[in-house]
Amino acid sequence: MAHKLLSKVTAEDIRGIYETQIKRSERQAIYAMQVIRAVLRWHGVVVPNNPLGQETAGRDRIVLAPPKGNPAPIPPERLGAWWRAACASDRVAADYYRFQLLTGCRGVEILGSKRYGYEPIKVVDVNLEGGRIVLRDTKNRSDHKLLLSRQALAIARAYCTGRKPEDRLFAITDARKTLARINAEAGTTVQGHGLRATFASIAEELVSGGVLKRMLNHVAGNDVTLGHYIGKSEAQLRAGWQTVADFVEAAAAVRDGPSALPASDEAVLESAMEREAALCAA
Repeated sequence: MAHKLLSKVTAEDIRGIYETQIKRSERQAIYAMQVIRAVLRWHGVVVPNNPLGQETAGRDRIVLAPPKGNPAPIPPERLGAWWRAACASDRVAADYYRFQLLTGCRGVEILGSKRYGYEPIKVVDVNLEGGRIVLRDTKNRSDHKLLLSRQALAIARAYCTGRKPEDRLFAITDARKTLARINAEAGTTVQGHGLRATFASIAEELVSGGVLKRMLNHVAGNDVTLGHYIGKSEAQLRAGWQTVADFVEAAAAVRDGPSALPASDEAVLESAMEREAALCAA
């Protein structure tokens, strides 16, 4: 419908697009409807008998299924093996994937994407003294401040040294072959976005829900308590990132036994609480 004026779009046009796309796949059909609905809402266009409108009778409405996640993190028992394999690689892409796991970022937030309008992290964006990076205009249209753990800062520092301010932090285009090698050595199948899911899965058991949401840069949505009443300091958030990084390293240090996880999660939690208290008192 790109050739058509928005004011000329009809209910039959929308239904025709849906019926064409549903023959390919349900996901494509739903995505097409989401785009159409968003464009119409943004421009304030009212389409009579719009099959996407809530005011339309149920029998005439196109009902879009809510999006479903399909998280595929690194299995806990293989986390240590994956980290050891990534550390053993001398490729830039391996360090990029380690950085992604330690920060929980989306891949496009680190490497950039012309398609989605993301700028890559550049050397000038890294505040080595403050141990932080500010990601501009992210997916939820807000800036996101990364408070780097010691491990993530060490990676960033290595790629800032001797580089020009406008250089990309990780000068790679396609890192998938490196990830395939790491997976083959570690006995895993994780893909890029799965590292963000791994970060979230680890953090979910180690930090509060409020800290986790902010580390992942998720909006509060309809959560009035989180959105209006709960505040988290930089020290508390940094302690969260550090706790995840320490957990990953501890998992890599365990080579024997059926699990690659640290022997006691309580020790990790206690360490995080002590670190958070110290940072807050500083």
